[in-house]
Amino acid sequence: MTASPAELPETPSAEDPAGEGPRLAPVHPRTMVEQAAEAVVAAAARGVFLPGDRLVEAEIARELGISRVPVREALRLLESQGIVVSTPYKGMRLMQITNRAVAELMRVRTALEALALREILAAGPATRARLAPARRAADRYLAVAEGPDTAAIVAADESFHGEICRLSGNAVLHGIWLSVARQLSVVWGLGHDVRPKPRIASEHAEILERLERGELEGAQAALDRHLSWHEDLDFERAVERRRQAKARG
Repeated sequence: MTASPAELPETPSAEDPAGEGPRLAPVHPRTMVEQAAEAVVAAAARGVFLPGDRLVEAEIARELGISRVPVREALRLLESQGIVVSTPYKGMRLMQITNRAVAELMRVRTALEALALREILAAGPATRARLAPARRAADRYLAVAEGPDTAAIVAADESFHGEICRLSGNAVLHGIWLSVARQLSVVWGLGHDVRPKPRIASEHAEILERLERGELEGAQAALDRHLSWHEDLDFERAVERRRQAKARG
C-alpha cells in the first residue's frame, strides 16, 4: 500500500540537503537595494547627478527616506556594473562620460542588438504575437515620450531594446545587454533630446515591422539608423553645458 503524502517521511530536498533550513534566502522581485540603485540611475538620467559627480551615501539615504545600508549596497552594485566608480580618498562618483567611451559602449550595444535580430528570425517567423512584448514596450515609449520625466523616457526606451534582446531567446546575449543597460541609461539621459521623440517611436515601429516581415537586412539597417544618433553628439560638451546650467541654478 502506498503511503499518503502525510505519512511519508520528510526527505531533505536539493535545496536543503541537510534538512537544516534553506541554503539561499528567498528572492524578492525588487529589493530595497535594487530600488535604491534604480533611483540613482533615474537621477542620473534626469541630470540630478552628472558624470563625475560624487555620490554621497548619507545624502542619498536621506532623500530616499531609507537607512544607509541599502544605499551602500546599491552603490556597490552600481560599481560592479560600471555606473559608479570608487576612488581612494574621493569616494563614490558617477561614471565619467567621454566621447570615446560612448563610442565603445555603442559599438558593443549595436553588435548585441544586431545579433538579437538574427537570433529572433533564426528561431522562426517573428509573428505579431511573438513580438507582442516588444510592441507593448514601443507603445509605452510613445505614451511617455512627450512627457516631462526624462527618466521615464529613458527607461521606456531601454525597455524596448531590452525586449528585443530578450526575444532573441539567447539568455547569454540578454544577460550581457542587461549588464550594460544602466550605463546606457546615463548616456541616453544626456542625449534623449537630440532627436524628435515621434521619429524615435517610428524607428521602433519600423524595426518591428521589418522583423515581422522576416526582412533581416532591412531590420538591421533600421536598427543601425536608429542607433547612430550618438555620432552627432559631443557628450563631453553636453556634460559641461549641463554642469554650467546646474551651477547657475
